[in-house]
Amino acid sequence: MTADGGIPGPGGFGGGPYQLPAVTSAAPDWAALAEANEREHRRRRLRLRIGAGALGVALIGGAVATAVALSGPSDPSGTTAVPVPTAQPDGPAPDAPTGEPSPGPSESASASASASASASGSAQPSGSASARSTAKPSAGGRANAATLPGMDLGGAAAVDTTAGHSGPTLTLHGNSDGWADSGSPVVDTSRSFTVSAVVRNNAPTGGRAVVTQGNDSYYSFYLGRDDWGTHNQWVFKVQTAAGAQDSTTYQAFSTAAGAATTGRWTMLTGVYDADSKKITLYVNGVLQQTTAVKGVWQTTGGLQLGRVRYKNTWSDFWDGAISTVQVWDQALPATAVARLNGSGGADAGTAAKRSWLLP
Repeated sequence: MTADGGIPGPGGFGGGPYQLPAVTSAAPDWAALAEANEREHRRRRLRLRIGAGALGVALIGGAVATAVALSGPSDPSGTTAVPVPTAQPDGPAPDAPTGEPSPGPSESASASASASASASGSAQPSGSASARSTAKPSAGGRANAATLPGMDLGGAAAVDTTAGHSGPTLTLHGNSDGWADSGSPVVDTSRSFTVSAVVRNNAPTGGRAVVTQGNDSYYSFYLGRDDWGTHNQWVFKVQTAAGAQDSTTYQAFSTAAGAATTGRWTMLTGVYDADSKKITLYVNGVLQQTTAVKGVWQTTGGLQLGRVRYKNTWSDFWDGAISTVQVWDQALPATAVARLNGSGGADAGTAAKRSWLLP
C-alpha cells in the first residue's frame, strides 16, 4: 500500500492511483449468434450438395464402364474385343478396271491352252438357246473374235488365227466344251459326198475328231485321227447301218508315210462314192486308201467340228486348230482333190455345198 493508502501500480513503484476496469454486461448478442449459425448451415448444405453431385458422377461412370465391359466377348487376358466392322457387299472398287486387254493372235492359243488344262464341263445340247449366242467366252476367258455362220460353238471354242496359217481357224483344246455344231445334217450321207479340212493336231495320243456328222447314238462319218496301240493314223470312217455297233464301221486309213503327226498343218479329205460303194482318204491331196462299203447310214444329227457322237456319248475332242472346212454333195475325183490341196484347201474347181473358215 502506498503512503497515501493507495495500491501500487503495475510497476510496483509509484504512479497515480490504480483504476479498476469498467464493468461490462454479461448478456450474449443473440442476433449475431443467429446470423453466424445460419451461415454455418448454409455452408453445410452446400458441402452436402457438392458431395452428392460427385457421388452421382462416380456412380454413372461406373455404370457406363460396366455396360462397355459387358457389350462384347473378351479374350482370355480380359481385354474387351474390338467390334468387327460389317462386311460390305462384294463388288469392284470404284477405280477397278472392268476388263483386261485381249491377248494377240499368237498369245490366244497358249493362254487358252493353259486355262483349259483345268477346264471341265458338259457340252451344251445342240440347238439350245445359250449355245446359239453370238459370242461365247473361250478357254482363255475372252469372247470369241468371230462366229461360224450356221454353227453353234461350245464355250471353249474360239474363232481366231493360228501361227503358221493364213486365214481364220477354230481353236480347240481337247475338252468337252470345244466344238461346233450345225444342229442338223449338212449332207445326205446316203448319197455321194466329200468332206475336207486343213488341221493342226496338238495331241500326241488319242482318237481326235476333225469333222463328223451325227448326234444320235452314233455318227454317220468321221474324219480325223485314229490312235490305239502302235496305230496312229489319219482316218475316214463311216457307219453302214443303224444299231451303234462297231461291226458296222468301215475305215480308210493313211499309210505309214501319212502318220498323224503333231504340230504340222495337214489337209484331210474323205470321199464317199455311192455309185461304186467306196470310201477314200486323201492326205495333202495324195491318195491313201480306198475301202469298199455297203452304204452309209444317215443320222438326224448335225455336222460336228472337233467331236464325235459315239455310243450316246460325245468324245474324241480335238486339240489344236481346224480351218478351211468344206463339204460337197458329190464325190470329188482325184484331180479335184489335188487342185484343192494346191490351193490350201480352198478351191477344188467346183463349188462346195457348205464352207467355213476359208482364207
